[in-house]
Amino acid sequence: MRKPLLKMNKISKVFPGIKALDNVDFELFPGEVHALMGENGAGKSTLMKVLSGVYQQSTGEIFIDNKKVEINSPSVAQELGISIIHQEFNLFPNLSAAENIFLDRSDMKTKIGKIDWKKIYKEADEIIKSIGSDIDVRKEVQHLSVHSHQVIEIAKSLSFNAKILIMDEPSAALSEAEVQKMFKVIKRLKNNGVAIVYVSHRMKEIMQIADKVTVLRDGKKVSTKLITETSEDQIISDMIGQEISDLYPTRTKLDNNETILSLKEFYLNENSKVTLELKKGEILGLFGLVGSGIQTLAERIFGLKKGKGFPVIKGSEIKINSPQDAMDNGIAYLPSDRHNQGIVKELTVRENITLPILSKLSKKMMIQGNKELDTTDTYIKQLNIRPSNPEQIVNLLSGGNQQKVVLAKWLATNPTILILEEPTRGVDVGAKSEIYHLIDELSKEGISIIFISTEMPELIGMSDRILVMNNGTIVKEFERGEADQHKLLKEASNLKGKAV
Repeated sequence: MRKPLLKMNKISKVFPGIKALDNVDFELFPGEVHALMGENGAGKSTLMKVLSGVYQQSTGEIFIDNKKVEINSPSVAQELGISIIHQEFNLFPNLSAAENIFLDRSDMKTKIGKIDWKKIYKEADEIIKSIGSDIDVRKEVQHLSVHSHQVIEIAKSLSFNAKILIMDEPSAALSEAEVQKMFKVIKRLKNNGVAIVYVSHRMKEIMQIADKVTVLRDGKKVSTKLITETSEDQIISDMIGQEISDLYPTRTKLDNNETILSLKEFYLNENSKVTLELKKGEILGLFGLVGSGIQTLAERIFGLKKGKGFPVIKGSEIKINSPQDAMDNGIAYLPSDRHNQGIVKELTVRENITLPILSKLSKKMMIQGNKELDTTDTYIKQLNIRPSNPEQIVNLLSGGNQQKVVLAKWLATNPTILILEEPTRGVDVGAKSEIYHLIDELSKEGISIIFISTEMPELIGMSDRILVMNNGTIVKEFERGEADQHKLLKEASNLKGKAV
């Protein structure tokens, strides 16, 4: 009978006034990918912080190789072969891959104390190759892809002889092609006996890569199942505590033919011209693979990039040369990277929501505090942002609530056209459902929405129409109910050409 590499028995963690973990059991076997799932606040991060030595459990025991251990610091966890790869990588961009892997390591010095570069490059290359990658270890990290950054983080962990690897939202910044490369690395790690805790919200990935899945809810373990003996619907039900019959709101056929946005002679580059129309209150889905031109199109409409041609809004051609021009004409843009482009992490909920409209809230160069608070309170209530304290620092909110703050910021500009790029990326399924219903309500209020997503199920579930882009042009249009994932991928990958 196989013995677990890791056993966490009846782990509880109490903070002042909060029981974050309540008698949680968790087992991990060598060469296993064990997915850990749950809504934000379910206890996933707390459990992994206990395992990695950031927190010490209030009660409970941890065993590694059947031996009881006390993990009272990250350095102790590292000595025990436990390593964590965070969603935001911790690499020095101006150093080489090899230097990042063996940074500040005494075992990489000669007897007289000099850095043994030959040894560093040789061993870094061996580790990289052992997980099936071919990165040039002498190259500076800033010149490598995001997937390569992840491989370097994994190699750094393996250089400490990691037996347990915690991967926190490992695909958040990766393209679909890079995700598949990551899966190959994970399979190589499995074959080498490394045990992996895979923390993710992405159901499709869990079903593809995991051997088991454990679901936490409200700090308690709800279930642990073999991936072959469960389903996406069952996992979602375990996460939210109720059956999900329909994750998406019911959309009725659009009966409004008023065109709000029209693109005709609208070029992404000298060879790529886009033609489309967006109706009032419509949710128009856009789908394409990396390099298809979708992001460039969004940035062109919002004035972040310039090119030949201007949008026609409500029948008039509008010269948009900057985001301010776009905002002045009722266009708002929620970017895919909320951390770097959506929120200002150090500011409060109030400051983030009112940032784009401070001039409207000011009189004689002074911000009118009452107006600012009223605006903030309106959107906190409308979007159900939790906690409801407007002075809460945004970086301390869950991913779903951060995304709601970004959405609130743009709704405060009173847009006619709302461009949403990956609006549910990195949020849990409960928050996703809230965001879907919120988008549905906004469209019913008459806001026209361009919905950009690489998650095909949500694109199909939310859109009134879906346009597929390839090499900077629209190659196919699907009415609601016509598209499935196979059709979308077929159209998106049908042509070959230059990325836009």
